[in-house]
Amino acid sequence: MAIVLFYFNILFLGAPLGADLPYVEISTAFEKNDAPRVISFCENPVLLILDNVEGIYNHAQAAMVLKDFFKSHPNGAFNYQFQGNEADEDIYSAAVYAQGAQKINIGIYFSSETPNRIQSIKLGE
Repeated sequence: MAIVLFYFNILFLGAPLGADLPYVEISTAFEKNDAPRVISFCENPVLLILDNVEGIYNHAQAAMVLKDFFKSHPNGAFNYQFQGNEADEDIYSAAVYAQGAQKINIGIYFSSETPNRIQSIKLGE
């Protein structure tokens, strides 16, 4: 009976996978240079890697680091190159933040333990 209810749930309510990752919200926050909003999608603490320099920060510190990044690279266009989904064991997304001719690679790694939360963000090469 449980199996029937499971398939009924998927068939009529939709699969619970893939729809909950906040890709649109993250993209919007990057394009608005809204560091606190980007960080609001992260675990606390979060690992930030900026130009190969790693740091583990609480939300307030991470927002300050990201604000400094946005001051140096304002008004960039954010475009996903790859979006992982919840069905994947490791959820990873790749994006490019383009400011004029400069393109900065961004890796977003979602937590496998805390649903829909970013575990780490890598900005740069």
